[in-house]
Amino acid sequence: MNIFPSWEKGRNYYLTLIGKMFLGIGNFLIGSYLLYILEDFFHQGTRDASSSIQLINMIMFIFALVLGLFAGPISDKFRLVKLPVAFSAVFVGLGALSIIILQNEIGLILYAVFAGFGMGLWNSLDNSLNLIVLPDKQRVAFFLGVYNLANSLPQAIAPILAAILIPISGYPAVFIGAFVFAALGGITILFVKSVR
Repeated sequence: MNIFPSWEKGRNYYLTLIGKMFLGIGNFLIGSYLLYILEDFFHQGTRDASSSIQLINMIMFIFALVLGLFAGPISDKFRLVKLPVAFSAVFVGLGALSIIILQNEIGLILYAVFAGFGMGLWNSLDNSLNLIVLPDKQRVAFFLGVYNLANSLPQAIAPILAAILIPISGYPAVFIGAFVFAALGGITILFVKSVR
């Protein structure tokens, strides 16, 4: 355990790590079950579900591409990293809520727009925040490797959590869970100190 810094020294690092995991779970709760959501919740056939997934992925790709080009330079100009990263979680949560509130194709499009914007913004600035909060600049590879676990673990945790929630109260529980985890991710990032 000596390889990990104490909470006092690594507080910002740990908060960013936890925030990343929460947002990842919120994102993958829907993303990993999207086909089932379309077929079972929206009652789409296989062909329609495939078309919907292509449209959702295309919208999210466009946002990721645009934000990848512009979010970094804007963040550098205004010296803001933490706030946009935390704010991005709000959009992921709104995407989840749009599905449960509207429960139609418009809700799916809004999910793609909100979640695409949120994850695009997060992915554009997340690494910048990670580098700022590293507790030991001499062990960059180690700490970024641990961050990579925070990217991978949500992909394993989210489907298990969804499989628990769906039998209890159906797909709405998954959407609410995605909103809650995304919100917790953003709130956790806001507690990072000494970073704007």
